[in-house]
Amino acid sequence: MEPGEEALRKALDRMLTEAAARVSAGKPLDASRSYARAAQFAEQVAEIGADDGESEAMRMRAVEYRSRSLAMAKGRLDPKRCRPNENAAAEDMAYSDADSDALEQQILMLIEDGRRDVQWDRIGGLDELGRELKFHYGLALARRPDGVEIEGWNNVMLYGPPGNGKTLLAGAVAHNLGATFFNVKASQIVSKWVGESGRLIASLYRLARKFSLEGTPSIIFIDEFDALCQERGQETQLHHRQMLASILSELDGFTHKGRDEGAQGSGGRVLTLCATNRPWDLDVAALSRFERRMFIPLPGLAARESIFRIHLERKGIPVEAGDSLYALLAARSQGLSGREIARICKEAVACMLAGTNAGIPALVDGGAEGLRGYILKLRPMTTDDFLPLLENLAPDTAEAEAERYRRWGAHA
Repeated sequence: MEPGEEALRKALDRMLTEAAARVSAGKPLDASRSYARAAQFAEQVAEIGADDGESEAMRMRAVEYRSRSLAMAKGRLDPKRCRPNENAAAEDMAYSDADSDALEQQILMLIEDGRRDVQWDRIGGLDELGRELKFHYGLALARRPDGVEIEGWNNVMLYGPPGNGKTLLAGAVAHNLGATFFNVKASQIVSKWVGESGRLIASLYRLARKFSLEGTPSIIFIDEFDALCQERGQETQLHHRQMLASILSELDGFTHKGRDEGAQGSGGRVLTLCATNRPWDLDVAALSRFERRMFIPLPGLAARESIFRIHLERKGIPVEAGDSLYALLAARSQGLSGREIARICKEAVACMLAGTNAGIPALVDGGAEGLRGYILKLRPMTTDDFLPLLENLAPDTAEAEAERYRRWGAHA
């Protein structure tokens, strides 16, 4: 089963449970909306399903759910036909309005299945940080001996210059834990409307907790965290103060204190990873919620060599003079971020391919059919492919800026 299909099926099950809970609570119009959403999820599962018979069965289920939705809206559905397939959380009953349905639908779009395939060995130069991060989350999820109280670190802050693997680290953690990965950009949950950002954040954590009840943790990764939690001043707007209050409440875990105790060892936790390129702009109260702050620096010599290998050797690109070329590239790329090294590799390979496949433009003129049978010609990459790109290249992160990260980390 594809990860995207799995997420849709889980969402479908939740909608059916929600519908049954709303029927039991005597809220037929709310139940009607839940069945309508269940029909949408069933149709999406049918579209991506690999088995024709199963897809057809799912389409029939979608028709049934739409029928139930219409019947509930008109008050004609027998409650005995609606049985929950799991125990509905009491929290669901508090959020049974149409606006909350829409917010939850928006949050579902943040689940990123693609990050599930991120492996640790695809992240160059961050082995030590990776081991530390695995230990922190292992500690948060492991079962404690009877009578022993040890609090895991549920909130971790990643900070440092842009382009050095903060998002990849988060994806690798999610992959290894088999976690539901919510990949959140600040722009996706910031609203100019007073109160809406706070409701989005509450919906994000509420949905993450729903997924964690199935036995695997949920990881919420919030990038550009400084855009959400900038230091408060005299001119701070009301919607920003309300949004910050919602984030602080969720990071504290006050809304679900005590629920994790029964989930220790089962993976039923919500873990928060936040990333920022400007940690000095963070609100002090927000910063204090992070038990661990991990500096992701610019890659050193060995790390840069590893990153070049990932983008060339690991991708099957032939390289002339192997180790000596990688050592030279690492020495000539001081101060560059992992993202900049990836860009240089991509440009160098593109120039090589342009020279060995000069006939491609003519094939394009002849239509796509001719290209489908064409196999790209390669040659080994040499020093001359890279040195022109590395000469006079100004790193995105100046040395003064890199030093600022180190000073901030020493006093944070």
